[in-house]
Amino acid sequence: KNPSPIFFDVGCNAGSFVKVLQYNGYVRNIHCFEPHPKLSDVVIEKYPQVKMNKICLTDNIGTIDINIPLWSVGLSSIINRPVFKKLESEGQEIMILNVNTDTIDNYCQQNAIDSIDFLKIDVEGAEKIVFDGAKKMLEAQKIKMGLFEVGETLKDANTTEKEICDILERCGYSIFKKIPDNYLFHL
Repeated sequence: KNPSPIFFDVGCNAGSFVKVLQYNGYVRNIHCFEPHPKLSDVVIEKYPQVKMNKICLTDNIGTIDINIPLWSVGLSSIINRPVFKKLESEGQEIMILNVNTDTIDNYCQQNAIDSIDFLKIDVEGAEKIVFDGAKKMLEAQKIKMGLFEVGETLKDANTTEKEICDILERCGYSIFKKIPDNYLFHL
């Protein structure tokens, strides 16, 4: 067992995964990625020991627009999802915020992170884009295990669960599909 495992929480939201980690005794080496300004501030206030990155992890370094429904922030996404039109028709404003992006590969290189013990990805349809930005780490099997969300959001992004699983399986990972709305992958 690694005495100081490294966790990545991509799409941190208000920190529910961080809460689970802390409950299980993990309080160090937690890297959170949440571009929503209010949500990321909530996480910093609740969990000051995490490394909060107010960015989107994608497949490139630059900027991207994120759609943020004002009343349904958990649906925020860089994917222009059909649900946003429905929410707007019901009177909800969708704020578009331009945020910085990075890749897992670059972030790890810049922060001298050799491996990730657990990677959680919940980014409302952009999961494949995050994996595309982790190509080197995946190919080198430097990500030991992780969890990613599946469902209608992937269809909105014009991708499939199979595409993501194919990427992981080509890199030598096994996929466990028995968790509702999530897939676990591991070496």
